[in-house]
Amino acid sequence: MIIAVAIPALEIVGIYLVGSRIGFVWTLLWLLAAVFAGVALIRQEQAMFLPRLQQAMAQGHPPFALLWASGRRFLAGVLLIIPGPFSDFIALLLLLWPRPKLLPVDPARVGPEWRDPADSEQKSRRTTGDVIEGEYRREDESTR
Repeated sequence: MIIAVAIPALEIVGIYLVGSRIGFVWTLLWLLAAVFAGVALIRQEQAMFLPRLQQAMAQGHPPFALLWASGRRFLAGVLLIIPGPFSDFIALLLLLWPRPKLLPVDPARVGPEWRDPADSEQKSRRTTGDVIEGEYRREDESTR
């Protein structure tokens, strides 16, 4: 409960201190610009998350790094919408956080606990020659 009251009070004091240094108009412009930047960041992240996730999965990258990076950008957008210098500073830190390098995953090197059992069963059938390709047509007694 104390934190829920302390954070907005800290933001109000921060806005007052910044406003006394740079002036009312510049403070208002900064707050409006932060809100617009936060909304734009959230919209961009919502629009780009699914294509990025599909691309990462198609290239064999683990999705966890992408989820972490996307979550950071979304949280930064929310923090930019909240007026105040401290939330904006935390949002800036989240945006400047170094991105992890995504390395492709080689499916042959993945341990057996990550493999799909159906995939390995199909692969073994293909290699043993149990599957015969061809056309199929059913003839019933009545069609003869």
